[in-house]
Amino acid sequence: MQLVSYEGGFGRLDNDAVIPLGRDIMDFLATGSADGDGDGDGDGDGERLTLAGLRLRAPVPRPGKIICVGLNYADHAAETGLAVPADPPLFCKFANSVADPGATVRVPRVVTDLDYEAELGVVIGRTARCVSSADALDYVAGYVCANDVSARDLQFRTSQWTAGKAIDQFLPMGPVLVTPDEIGDPQKLPVKCWVNDELRQDGSTADMIFGVAELIEYITRTTTLEPGDLLVTGTPSGVGMGMSPPGYLADGDEVSVEIGVLGRLTNRFSWQ
Repeated sequence: MQLVSYEGGFGRLDNDAVIPLGRDIMDFLATGSADGDGDGDGDGDGERLTLAGLRLRAPVPRPGKIICVGLNYADHAAETGLAVPADPPLFCKFANSVADPGATVRVPRVVTDLDYEAELGVVIGRTARCVSSADALDYVAGYVCANDVSARDLQFRTSQWTAGKAIDQFLPMGPVLVTPDEIGDPQKLPVKCWVNDELRQDGSTADMIFGVAELIEYITRTTTLEPGDLLVTGTPSGVGMGMSPPGYLADGDEVSVEIGVLGRLTNRFSWQ
């Protein structure tokens, strides 16, 4: 199943139409029911809407928690000059970091070195605490394309990355949330990213140092994951800071992220 959120609700994608399922996707993720009570009443009984007539939002517009993983591909660690980590380096973004598919990301004027990172996003569907890697994928509601936008000039001013990562709109996400039954093994997905018409990243989730299941196990040893939380799993090589000279984004640039059957996430960037 492929789910989309739009202005006023969310629904199931059916070719060029959307079948409304309710107003709050967070209730759906928590209960499996659009009306939030788990009995299935009202699921999918709305009038079909034309996809082209909807203003799409990020599939999960305001995640409860956003946990990101740094340096989760060896080739990306190498291009940044950093060591391959023994444990997953975790950092957080905030709910206001989320940007809708197709939105123009407003870049603060203080940012000079703006970078992109195509990443697989994992949406949690069940409360997870001390979950084993063997069971971890049973707690996943679905997968999304994400772009971990990064202000490199701010990111590396201190040992903590928050200042360059958790900026308003610095996590475009979407356009769809695809349920696990349509994905199969999340470690077999191609990850691509274009800046304007130039292919910059061309990798695979097979090259993750820490796979999705391992990450869920690692995180839930200390932090409870809840329905609607988002895990952003790292990026392969090809980011702007790894180029010589660096290929940072300029005003008006368009970035597109494509991960297997998860669709194409496109955003433009403009300094405000």
